[in-house]
Amino acid sequence: MVDAQLGHDGTTFMIPQDSKRMTEETGEDLATAKRILGLEEKWLQPFQARDPFNDGLEVEGFLSIRPDHRYGALAITRVAGRPVPQVIAATPKLHYPFDKVGTFRFPPVAKLSFYEKLDGTNVLAYRYRAAEGRSYLSYKLRLAPFLRNGKWGEFLDLWRELLARHPSIPQLVDLNRCHMSFEMYGSRNTHLIEYEVGLEAAALFGVDAAFRVVPIYRLDLRGVPAAPCLGELSA
Repeated sequence: MVDAQLGHDGTTFMIPQDSKRMTEETGEDLATAKRILGLEEKWLQPFQARDPFNDGLEVEGFLSIRPDHRYGALAITRVAGRPVPQVIAATPKLHYPFDKVGTFRFPPVAKLSFYEKLDGTNVLAYRYRAAEGRSYLSYKLRLAPFLRNGKWGEFLDLWRELLARHPSIPQLVDLNRCHMSFEMYGSRNTHLIEYEVGLEAAALFGVDAAFRVVPIYRLDLRGVPAAPCLGELSA
């Protein structure tokens, strides 16, 4: 089936109804993403991807590139083609406590914890749900809805190796009732620092549904390594 449309120059062209429906759905999904993430269109990147951790389940939505607490967050609009709007809080953009000239400006706090900044690839463990209510555990890169292999690295294969080494990782999202941010680092995933260890994962913090960071000391890691704590200061 096709619909006849009149162009600006008076010519008639045909649009398949399926294409028209898809265009309408995309517009509706964009409006939904803008509403549930509270962002303008310029901060949203559309995606349609298959989840490599759940039999290639198709997920559609928009990814936030706004450099704030919503950085990397997902506005999932459809799972397996069915509407199921939801927000996935992700690893936020963490601002340094000093300005461009190096002056420290700490907010009012009762306690400061200092952790080693590991140099690798951020991986977020998170859950999303399908329209029938079932939830799925998966893992994403900072600016992608899922882990994947590509020209910048075999991130998917490396993470599968770490999951086999640390079988408790898949339990942590449900156990702590928040998404979990990890760093995947080592000489096999080299960035700027050369590590002696070949490949390792370290828990960084949790991220709850309200985009709040949950510190490591409040999390049950079940033996999964964490970023090394270098010291603490209390008021």
